[in-house]
Amino acid sequence: MFDTIIRGGTVVDGRGDSPYAADIGITDGQIVQIGEIAGTARDTIDAQGTLVTPGFIDIHTHYDGQFLWDDMIDPSFSHGVTTAIAGNCGVGFAPVLPEHRQKLIELMEGVEDIPGITLTEGLDWQWRSFPDYLDRLAARNYTMDIAVHMTHAPLRVFVMGERAFRQEEATAEDIAAMCDLTREAMDAGAIGFSAARFVEHRSSTGATVPGTFAAEDEMVALAKTMGEGGRGVFQIIPAGSVGGVVGDDIGSEGRLAELHLMEKLAQVSGRPLTYTLTQYSTDPGNFDLMLEASTRAYDGGLLIYPQVAARGIGLVSTLDSYHVFLMKPSYKSIAHLPLAERVEAMRDPERRQAILSEADVEDEFADQPSVIGMLRRMPINLPASYVLETPTDYEPGPERLVAALATAQGKTPLEFIYDHYTQGDGHDFNLHFGLNYEHASLDFLQPLFDMPNVLTGLGDGGAHVKMVMDAAIPTFQLAFWARTRSRGPKVPIEKVVNKLTGAPAAVYGLNDRGTIAVGKRADINVINLDQLSLRQPKVQHDLPSGGARIVQGSQGYVATLVAGVQTRSNDLETGARPGRLVRAGAPGKGDGLDPVSSEAAVTSA
Repeated sequence: MFDTIIRGGTVVDGRGDSPYAADIGITDGQIVQIGEIAGTARDTIDAQGTLVTPGFIDIHTHYDGQFLWDDMIDPSFSHGVTTAIAGNCGVGFAPVLPEHRQKLIELMEGVEDIPGITLTEGLDWQWRSFPDYLDRLAARNYTMDIAVHMTHAPLRVFVMGERAFRQEEATAEDIAAMCDLTREAMDAGAIGFSAARFVEHRSSTGATVPGTFAAEDEMVALAKTMGEGGRGVFQIIPAGSVGGVVGDDIGSEGRLAELHLMEKLAQVSGRPLTYTLTQYSTDPGNFDLMLEASTRAYDGGLLIYPQVAARGIGLVSTLDSYHVFLMKPSYKSIAHLPLAERVEAMRDPERRQAILSEADVEDEFADQPSVIGMLRRMPINLPASYVLETPTDYEPGPERLVAALATAQGKTPLEFIYDHYTQGDGHDFNLHFGLNYEHASLDFLQPLFDMPNVLTGLGDGGAHVKMVMDAAIPTFQLAFWARTRSRGPKVPIEKVVNKLTGAPAAVYGLNDRGTIAVGKRADINVINLDQLSLRQPKVQHDLPSGGARIVQGSQGYVATLVAGVQTRSNDLETGARPGRLVRAGAPGKGDGLDPVSSEAAVTSA
C-alpha cells in the first residue's frame, strides 16, 4: 500500500534525460518506486496524457517579508514552485537592531518596490540575529519549502550602524564581526550569502544600499567565511548589471573587472557563485561578453553561474498599477473609483480629451524619487512598449509595438494606449521590455539551455509588486520554450525542465530533490502541457494594509505535491501546508541537507 501512486504519466526526470512512461509510487513523502506499479494506494492521480516533473525550484525571490504574513507564497505557488529561495540582491531583515528596523524597510521598499506600509504592518520583528529569523520562519508552515540567504546590507548595518549608510570602508574589526555573524548564519542553516554592487539600487529615501561599494578585502573575507563549512551559494548583483538603462553603465572593462572579483569570490569560498546577467540596450554585446568570460572561468574549474531570465523583463502598465496617465489631474480626480467605474468615467469624450491634453502634476509622488523617475520615463518608453496578443506571447514582433499599432489606427501612442486601457474591463495592459529584448527576439536565450554553467531565474517573486509579474516565468519557460514558440527553435522539454529543477538543486546542494528518482523527496508537478498557459494578469489588493500587487495565474497544473502531499489540484489549492524552512547543512535543525560537492554541482548542472 502506497500513500500515492501517480499513474500513466510521461516522466521528465529533471536530469536532462529523455522522457519515459512510468508510474510513480510515493510513501512517507518520498519516491519509493518508479515503473509499472501493480500495488494500491490511498490516493491515485491519473496522469495519462500529462508530464510528471520534479517540483520547480525558484532561486531568486524576495519573500523575506511575505514569509511572515503569507503561507501560500503566491504568485510562485501558482507556477509549480515547490522550493523558493529568498534573501537575494543583498537586502533582507536580519540581523537587525530595533533602531535600524525602519531603515531596512526603506531599503526593501526602494530596492524591491515592496510598499513600506505593507512591510511595517506585516513584519512582527520577533528576531534580532539571523538564526533568530530562521527560527521565526521555521515556526510556520507553507505550501512549499523555503530557504534564505544571509544578506550583506542588514549585516553591514548591524555591525557598522550609520557608518554603513555613509558607505564608509569597513575596518578590520568590522570585517571580523561580519564574518563571525556570517559563520553563525551558515551554521544555523542559511542557504548562502547575498550581496549587491548595483549603484542604482537605493532605499525609498534615496540612500545607496550599504555594501554597494564594499572593498575587495571585505567581500573576499565574507565569501571565504561563507564557504568554510563546505556549503552555501554566493549570490551577487554586480555593478553594471543593467547598464545604462538606469545609469549603471561601467563599460566592458568595468564589467570584466566585476567578473574578476566574482572569480576571486568563487575561488576563496570554494563554493558556487551565481550572478545576475541581462541583455540591455546601451550595450547588448555585454551579454555575450560576460557569458563567454564566465564560461572560460567555469571551464577552468570555478563554479560561476550566470543567472538569466528566460524571457524579456520589463514594466507592466495597467490602470490599477503604474501607467502613463497617473499624474494627469483629470485622471487623479477619478483614481479613487473602483476599476469598472473608473473605466466608464474614462470613456467620457470630454474627460478623454482633458487627460490626453494635460501636463503631469507630480506633487503626489514628491517623496518617492524612484517612482517619479519611472513615471517621467513612461511617455518616452510608451511607443517602444508592446501589446501582447495573449498573456503568453512574450516574443512579440514589431507589429505589436504601441507605435505601430497607433499608426495603423491613425492615433498617437498616447491616444492608442488610452483607448486600449478602456476598451474592455480595464485589465488590458502594455509591457515595456527594458531588459532581455533588445533585438525584439529571444533567439539569444535559446542556446543557454545547453550550457551547464547557466541558471534560469530572476523571477523576483514578492518584489516589484505593482511593476512586474516575472514570478510566472516557470510556467512561461516550460510552455513557451517546449511548446508554443513560433519565431525560432524550441528547446527539448528535458532541457527546459532541467533548468527548473535538477540544475538549481545541484548548485544549491538541495540533493534530496530536483529529480525524479527513488529515494528523492516527492516534490512533483503533474502538468497538462497542451493546456499549460498564463492567465490574464490582474491587480489584487491583498497585501497587509490593503496593498496592491500584480498577479498572473496559470492553468494546466493537474497536481503539485510537496513531500508527497498534494497542494494543488486541477489549478486550485488544496489547503495543505506541508512546506517548511530548509536549513542547509544544519544537523538537528530542519532536514540537515548534506552539502553538494563541487564536483557534483558541475556534473548535475
